[in-house]
Amino acid sequence: MPAPYSRTTRALGQDTAVVAVLAWALAGTLLAAWTAWFFLGRVTVFEVSPRARLEVQQAAHPVSAQVPGRVLSTRLVLGQAVQAGEVLAELDASADTLRLAEESARLKALGDQQVALRQEIAARLQALPPDQRAALAALQGAQARTQEAAAALAHATDQERRLREEAAAGSVAAVDALQARAEMQKLAAARDALAAEARRLEASGQGHAAEQQAQTFGLQRALAALDGERAASSQAIARLQLDIARHRVRAPVAGTLGDVAPLHAGDVVGAGQKFATVVPAGELIAVADFEPKAVLGRVHPGQPAQLRLDGFPWTQFGSLPLTVSRVAGEIRDGRIRVEFSASGPWPSGIALQHGLPGAVEVSIARVAPAVLVLRASGQMLAGSSTRPSAATSIVTP
Repeated sequence: MPAPYSRTTRALGQDTAVVAVLAWALAGTLLAAWTAWFFLGRVTVFEVSPRARLEVQQAAHPVSAQVPGRVLSTRLVLGQAVQAGEVLAELDASADTLRLAEESARLKALGDQQVALRQEIAARLQALPPDQRAALAALQGAQARTQEAAAALAHATDQERRLREEAAAGSVAAVDALQARAEMQKLAAARDALAAEARRLEASGQGHAAEQQAQTFGLQRALAALDGERAASSQAIARLQLDIARHRVRAPVAGTLGDVAPLHAGDVVGAGQKFATVVPAGELIAVADFEPKAVLGRVHPGQPAQLRLDGFPWTQFGSLPLTVSRVAGEIRDGRIRVEFSASGPWPSGIALQHGLPGAVEVSIARVAPAVLVLRASGQMLAGSSTRPSAATSIVTP
């Protein structure tokens, strides 16, 4: 079989290494390019939080019962627009209402007593000067009569002395001297009686004035006591009014009822039980919760991010462009809160509203792939791979 063998030999002689060389050259080029990219290229590192949502910039306000009680009426309608201070529900406050009526009646009675006391005090103060003037006039009259009796006594004394001297000289009869002496003694007794009456009137006037003053002071003390009782009653009324007001559940801010409890008239609620949530109107922001080790020292205001809403596929609706605006400095419930603001136009076709959930991706840095490999190796050596994190790091070219 010489013919087939000769053709095989010629085919082997015509075969060259061009294909192999080209293959090795292509492989070497790809390896060099990958090596260059591995050490010199840059990829973006993201920190992801699946616990993200849209919120209004002003926090939502819960509406709760301040006191326990029985529901009388409720006007809670999901999605209803409310104004600040609007009554959303009323609890039974009949006991406080009755006490308020009682205290109001007591306050009115105290006010009437105060008016009567003030009128009596004013009447006593007005009547005091005429009484004093009358007592002074009586005293002056008694003093004048005393002076008149003293003058008559002086004249009678002089007359008695003169008659006594003449009787001793024999000029007049002794009986005239005796009569003059008796008249003198009579006038002296009258003078003493009038002086005693003047002293009595003076003492009586002073006692009456002191008595009037003491009675006035007593009325003023009673008025002061009524003032204290009235003030205490006013405080009790204010406290009862506050308690009654606390039985009315009001909207803390203007907004929309984003959540309501299924309450009906007659239901009994406890203090602090949540009735509804008022979502105020305002600009929407995105918030997300991260593990502390994922963001502390790594996430800063100004970093770009994006939000992918759970209910709207990002392949169809796209992502919401964001920028980190604030990073919390304290840990709450084992998480760090990060707030984001819009950095561009948000996709149309989505009814953006408070509470829409989603996932946030924050651009942390751009590093070489070799750095990521070294970082992952260090984490594995440190045993961090045994503690999975809720925040997932991803890279993109």
